Amino acid sequence: MSESVLRLENVTMQFGGLVALNDVSFEIKKQEILGLIGPNGAGKTTVFNVITGVYQVTKGDIKFLGKSLKGQKRYKITYGGIARTFQNIRLWGEMTALENVITATDTHKKSGLLSGLFGLPISRKEEKRDKARAQEILDFIGIGEYADRLAKNLPYGVQRRLEIARALGTNPKLLLLDEPAAGFNPAEKVELAKTIRKIRDAGYTVLLIEHDMSLVMGVSDRVVVIDFGQKIADDLPAKVQNDKRVVEAYLGVPDDAS
Repeated sequence: MSESVLRLENVTMQFGGLVALNDVSFEIKKQEILGLIGPNGAGKTTVFNVITGVYQVTKGDIKFLGKSLKGQKRYKITYGGIARTFQNIRLWGEMTALENVITATDTHKKSGLLSGLFGLPISRKEEKRDKARAQEILDFIGIGEYADRLAKNLPYGVQRRLEIARALGTNPKLLLLDEPAAGFNPAEKVELAKTIRKIRDAGYTVLLIEHDMSLVMGVSDRVVVIDFGQKIADDLPAKVQNDKRVVEAYLGVPDDAS
């Protein structure tokens, strides 16, 4: 059996009288692509936010590699091996693509500020290593040719891919992709699906939120569906597509419909 990378255990997230997540449980196995879908407002982004420490769960627990994330600061969760992208692009516009990825590799630096200021050998060695690693990631994602261009001047699709590259720069054990295909044309979505599979095949574990059903169903190993903050399905893509509860949640089909 594959190793469990992340496990949500009866997670409830409440904001005053609003219950955004209600007793949600699921797990992600090592080197799996798990699609997380649901109608608008279902609670998908809230799941990402409780995993990454933006919110602390009201009830339940989240286990990452067997250890609880409850009470952990966001930066410690990142250092521990969870990286994410966002629906809205959050790049350093005045930095090059390469520099954006290099900033992510800083999470694993051993040399301190003084080493960098005085140009000590360990600092120079790490800078050379980080630059090479960043270029390697850009090449892996398929945007290596844009390494020296400012992020703000890159085409939209390249900026989206750069966000993924920067997340990979932290060398995560779990990669959270939040609407990575937003604004993509059909051809770009096909290439993105190939990239996500390539990331999985390189040994990463991926949790994916995406509205494009053909992309999710085509790339995911398994799909979890939430509606009104509750999990209503957790199965293989083909079975989820034919689940009556999922169809009702997306299409608004009444329970007694023939």
